[in-house]
Amino acid sequence: MVQLKKHIIHFTLAILLAVLAVANAAAQKPVQSFEVSQCDTLEFRVDQFIGDRYTWDLYANSNENFAIEQGDMESAIYFENGMYEGAIVRVLNLPAGTYFLRIMAWDEVNCTNNLLVFQMDVIEPPPPELVGDSLCIGQVPMVKVTFTGSGPWDYEYAFSDGVNTVNLIGHTDDPEVTIPITDPLPVGETKFWIMEVTDACTVKTYETDPPSTGILIYPKPSQSQIYLKDD
Repeated sequence: MVQLKKHIIHFTLAILLAVLAVANAAAQKPVQSFEVSQCDTLEFRVDQFIGDRYTWDLYANSNENFAIEQGDMESAIYFENGMYEGAIVRVLNLPAGTYFLRIMAWDEVNCTNNLLVFQMDVIEPPPPELVGDSLCIGQVPMVKVTFTGSGPWDYEYAFSDGVNTVNLIGHTDDPEVTIPITDPLPVGETKFWIMEVTDACTVKTYETDPPSTGILIYPKPSQSQIYLKDD
């Protein structure tokens, strides 16, 4: 069930609009490049010219001949509703990596065509950030977690004082959440870390070097007597 979320986007959190006017181009233009975050939905538009037909292709291999070879990525997966023709298309579900998008404009009357190619660098969101409490024993410690990517987020986390380890799960629609630790913690530092995060389209498992923080518990201060110094 979790793996299905890799290719399902419930919310569009960022839309990148590219307006292309390729029908009047005399020759292929240089490749334009841009960066987007993984899980973003990309919307591409062209100015519609009467008699023109538009097709779109996605490539993962930069060595492809964009002028004559069709895209090597599955249109049904990476174009919304499998629609890779028309003046407006939406690209989604791209894993982190570098890709190329080609638009081909066909003039059905004059039997000519022109094309334009984009390079897309899809960047994986950084890991969540954690900030732990420092407080006296007996108080309820909390950890602030800031998630990245596209929510909502399901997450697995744990904390350990070096002897006992507690594993828990959570869910949030807010990218910032404060998690209370209800079990009493001993004096000293308790480590808190994220093991896995599932967002709207990805599953991130942190098996090595997980995002973590420390919760520092101080002992209660002991009362001390105040003595007046004799002259």
